[in-house]
Amino acid sequence: MFRSPHSPEYTARGVANGVFWGLTPTIGLQTLELIVTWFVARKLFRKDSSLLQAFVWVWINNPLTVVPMYYTFYVTGLWMTGEGGESASYAAFSALLHTGDAPWITRAIALMADVGVPLLLGCVPYAIVGGVASYVWARAVVERRRERRNSTRVAGFGAEE
Repeated sequence: MFRSPHSPEYTARGVANGVFWGLTPTIGLQTLELIVTWFVARKLFRKDSSLLQAFVWVWINNPLTVVPMYYTFYVTGLWMTGEGGESASYAAFSALLHTGDAPWITRAIALMADVGVPLLLGCVPYAIVGGVASYVWARAVVERRRERRNSTRVAGFGAEE
């Protein structure tokens, strides 16, 4: 994943884009979000990045991690709005997810009313920190890999004859 001929920043921006959107509760929209971010950064800010890296890293949010991540976002959002306490327990969160036999649209609206704001607000610090940290990490990985490769070539290993 880090063998791109592009600059370390190009790869790191792609990783950061994917991780940022992967750390949001917007499953189903994440692909569109990262494509829009990629396009806007490329066209308006002249900051190109790896769309492939973004696609790979958005999967930090997947069927195995979605419930713990959403619960963490929810609790963080409750804390940020000052509504913590007993409503922050996992049992309370789980009860919100089971909205009965109402039609799906009614359940979806009720769920968004109960958890939407805390969930969206609570993901913000994780998305920002995750995006920045992943950029720094990915850039360092690419730079170290290139330094190792270049030092091997200088020492005579891998040099073309």
